[in-house]
Amino acid sequence: MKYAFIDSMGSLTYNNGIKIQAIMWKEGLEKLGEKVTLVNLWENIDFSNYDAVVIFAMGANIYKLVNNLSRINKNIVLAPIIDPDRSDKVYKFLFKYYGSTKLALSNHFHDMWTIKDKVKLWLVRSEQERHYVNYCLEIPQDRIAKVPLNYRVPNAGIIGKKEDFCLHVSRLDAPNKNVHRLIEASKRYGFKLKLAGHVFGEKERKDLLKLIGNSTNIEYLGELSEKRLLELYRSAKVFALPSLREGVGMAALEAAAYGCEIVLTNIGAPKEYYDGKAILVNPYSVDEIGKGIEKALNKGFSQPELKEFVESRYNPESICSLLNNCIKSHLK
Repeated sequence: MKYAFIDSMGSLTYNNGIKIQAIMWKEGLEKLGEKVTLVNLWENIDFSNYDAVVIFAMGANIYKLVNNLSRINKNIVLAPIIDPDRSDKVYKFLFKYYGSTKLALSNHFHDMWTIKDKVKLWLVRSEQERHYVNYCLEIPQDRIAKVPLNYRVPNAGIIGKKEDFCLHVSRLDAPNKNVHRLIEASKRYGFKLKLAGHVFGEKERKDLLKLIGNSTNIEYLGELSEKRLLELYRSAKVFALPSLREGVGMAALEAAAYGCEIVLTNIGAPKEYYDGKAILVNPYSVDEIGKGIEKALNKGFSQPELKEFVESRYNPESICSLLNNCIKSHLK
């Protein structure tokens, strides 16, 4: 199989989740002997030479992209990456009614509705995302395939003694990551918290440091090398992801594979990945976040069973084989 991968969002940062997902799938498919091209739209590309064109996300140019591609190659696969922040009824209204291509009154929601019949297969990462594609876009179930995200880190092997701190890795200034409540929980309950990840600029970095204040139990580590990230996964006893909106939460999945107890938002799809083996908290409650992390630090919860579960369910080899087989079977 020859695959072409297109990022319809034109993501600017190297650590964007869409790019990471595409690169993970590329590497996994190539290990299976398939050929994958990360498309640079500045280049002159003959899309008719590919067995499948996989488009990631619903970017602003999705309407023209799919319409034009469908004239060249009918084997279009779409991974919409829907991380809902509204009800399914609101999303359905936005997709189905909020726009008119004839009047040039459109947006990326309604554009998806307009091109939906030109897509042969929809790839979703969770049952929640399956529901939104099925209900809101009225795509039949036989054109939807669930391919969970895999963790992208090397297998951890044997994990040694853990240290009593909570780790959080994300784009720290993103409002949906809910870092301000996590910081407040650390201040209120006194547990050691290490924050790592990208912030957009100097203003955002200063805002984060202001939130931390003079709390000696909270440490801001900045962006990490891959080596340092794996060291922290290996040493942290707990990883917390109390997001207000989250599609999967790849960093939490990686941390679970490295033996961390997981304290997780009870909102949305991430909890589907853990089969009851994560401590779920209301992300709007500082006390629930704090008590959940204290419980995980002091008593543990589901490790090492969680590590074994994640390694068996979400390893790159299994997930990319599933991906490859799903696409091949739908494009016959």
